[in-house]
Amino acid sequence: MKKLILLSASLFIFSHLNAQTADTLKDRDLRIEVEPASFFLRGFSGGVYQNISQNNQLSLGLFTAFLDVPDPLREVLFTNVGQSDTTDVRLGFELALNARYRFKLFPSRESNPYVGVILGWEYFDISQPSNLGVNRLSTFIFTPYLGYELYFYKRLLYLNPQLRGIAYFGSKSSLENRPESLKSFGLLPQIGIGIRL
Repeated sequence: MKKLILLSASLFIFSHLNAQTADTLKDRDLRIEVEPASFFLRGFSGGVYQNISQNNQLSLGLFTAFLDVPDPLREVLFTNVGQSDTTDVRLGFELALNARYRFKLFPSRESNPYVGVILGWEYFDISQPSNLGVNRLSTFIFTPYLGYELYFYKRLLYLNPQLRGIAYFGSKSSLENRPESLKSFGLLPQIGIGIRL
C-alpha cells in the first residue's frame, strides 16, 4: 500500500512538473519537503508549505514526523535512555506548525538562507528491558532553526540543510516511576529535499 501511494504521488508530481514548465516561479507557492533520513529510521518526516507573501519570502506549513530515534540523538534529547542494543526509542508522532522567512541575501539567485520556527506537540515511546512496560513521553515542542534552500533542476527541486534548536516544555510521562526524561534543549542538524509546485 505504501509503495502504491508513493508511486501515485511521484507520478502526480512529475506529470505536474512536465505540464507546467512554462509557469513562472512566482506562481509556484506550494512546496512539499521530506527528510530522507527518516526513511532509513523506519518512518517519515516532512511537511507541506504555502507561500503567503507576494515576494515568496514568508511561508507557513504543517510538519509531521514519526521514526526511530538513532543512538547519537538519544544523548542530545534524553536522560537515562540507553543505546539501541538495550532500548527502543521511537518518535511515535509529531504534528506542528512551521513558519519560515527567507532572506533575499542574493537577489539574483533563488537559493537563499532562511530562519524559521516549528511549534507543535509530539510523543516518544521508550522500552527498556530493565523496566516493564512502555513509557510514553509527550511534550510540546518549540524549534527555532536556520537553513538554506539550494535550488536545482529548473529551480523547482531544492536541498534544504538546517540546524534546529529543539526546546521541550510541558513534558508528561505515562509511567511516573520511570527514570527516562527529555532534556530541555538540544541541537539537531537535519537535511531535507523539497519540490516547488
